[in-house]
Amino acid sequence: MYEMESDDLLDGPEGFRSDIERFFTHFSQWKHPQAFFEKAWKPHCDVYESEECYHVVLELSGVSEESVEVLLQGRTLVVRGERPSVRNPHYQTVHLMEINFGRFERALELPQAVDQDRTTATYRQGFLIVELPKLGRGKSRDIRIVQT
Repeated sequence: MYEMESDDLLDGPEGFRSDIERFFTHFSQWKHPQAFFEKAWKPHCDVYESEECYHVVLELSGVSEESVEVLLQGRTLVVRGERPSVRNPHYQTVHLMEINFGRFERALELPQAVDQDRTTATYRQGFLIVELPKLGRGKSRDIRIVQT
């Protein structure tokens, strides 16, 4: 049998700190009621890189294309929008609630600058696919010498 020592109750600043970190880790995974928290969820996201381009895929099931805003600010891609709730207000008891709804925002910093003019976004079957061509830095090209 385990005997509790007085140090177990308060294991100093490090123990308290780890308890607080554990609390906030679990708290951040809790399904927030929309009424209390702005931007209560973040859509799942994959980021891929090819030689010429970054490819960002966001899962936006249940989000209409019209409610999605895509911005490119320097090297930061920002995607925001809103997924409406499908919950029926006449339901009395919740047995399982895993679907997030409400406003969302994802801000992703890319490793290098991209060509804003050639960036494209496609929405298909609940997935937003953003293709961000890399700027041509680092590629070699012939430079013509002009005599003056």
